[in-house]
Formats: sequence, C-alpha cells, structure tokens
Amino acid sequence: MAIQLCTNSPLTLNSPVSNPRSPIKIYQFQPLFRYSNITDSRDSNILISIRCSSAKPTEALRTCKNCKAQFDPAHNDPRSCRYHTAHFGGETKRKFESVHSGGTMSTPDAGKISQYWHCCGSEDPFDLGCTAAPHSSYDD
Repeated sequence: MAIQLCTNSPLTLNSPVSNPRSPIKIYQFQPLFRYSNITDSRDSNILISIRCSSAKPTEALRTCKNCKAQFDPAHNDPRSCRYHTAHFGGETKRKFESVHSGGTMSTPDAGKISQYWHCCGSEDPFDLGCTAAPHSSYDD
C-alpha cells in the first residue's frame, strides 16, 4: 500500500484489511496537514489526513559513549546518563576456598561462577548503573 504525502488532490487507497467498498482516503487541508481518523456514517469510509510541517529540522540525536543510548543534546541534564564504571564479570567460588584454611575444594558451590558489576557489586546484569552523569557524545 502506498501513501502519497503533501499532495494537492485526494488520494484513495484500498486497504487490504478493509472492505473493498470502503477505501481509505487521504485529504489535504491547507496550509498544513493533520492526522485524524474520521468515520463517515453514510458509507463507512475512513478519512485520513496528514499534516506536513514546514518547521526546521531539529538537531540530530547523538549516541552516548557511556550508556549507548540516543539522546538530544538540548535536553542533556547533569544526571541524564546512568552507567557502570567497570565491567560485568565473574569469578568462580573455588577461588575463595583455600586448602590451607581448611577448605576441601569440593563444596557444593565450588564450581559456580559468581557474576557481578566490578564497580558496585550488583549481581543484576541489567542494572541501570551506579554512576549518574550527563550524556557524553562521541562528537564531544
């Protein structure tokens, strides 16, 4: 299904989900377009209008080096970025046992891997972050 934007004449489309007798129509309203769904009670046609804006394009979003999220530089406040300062890794429980201190190296948790954020100790791999700061772009 194709949609024609910013036209000077109505465009009628047959929607694959609608009844072939009730096509979708796109109408232009001057000077701008506005999106709305209006049902015509006479023949159940759906009228759709689209508004095209002549506003200047906004500044492109940037990617943060710390949290890898997209952000708008105009709305970058001092606590908008949450990230961890160290990596998420793990160690085996066996590392903490010592034969010299009476450990047998055969405890039930001996082979388990303990994973955590090395900066804060959180064991949740999806934790938001322990540090809050403004976003930092690759362009900075």
